[in-house]
Amino acid sequence: MATVVDLVYEKSPVNLARLNEELAAALGEKFAGVSGGPGGLRVHIQDDMPLALQDQIAPLIQAHDATKLTAAQQAEVNREAALDALRKPWDQWTAQDQADFLRILAEQAGLIPVA
Repeated sequence: MATVVDLVYEKSPVNLARLNEELAAALGEKFAGVSGGPGGLRVHIQDDMPLALQDQIAPLIQAHDATKLTAAQQAEVNREAALDALRKPWDQWTAQDQADFLRILAEQAGLIPVA
């Protein structure tokens, strides 16, 4: 049975969620996650990961763009922007404002999928 080992890299800044998605897509099931901290960026892999896959990690980290968001992060940014647009007195709300607000509430309640 394989155990998880950590490979440590220097990279800053990092969007951990995005990098985790990028590495998972490239490395597959032998990839166990990524974390950051004062000791550097840690890539968690199974100890039986082939060297050919391990050799892909450093270039992927170097190519990582911390300014790019995951789909979930972008959805949250969009939700916050939509809520910010609604921060005005009730008597200034339009029918579209009300519909937008109801859509946001329905998404948060899990009644409809997030757009």
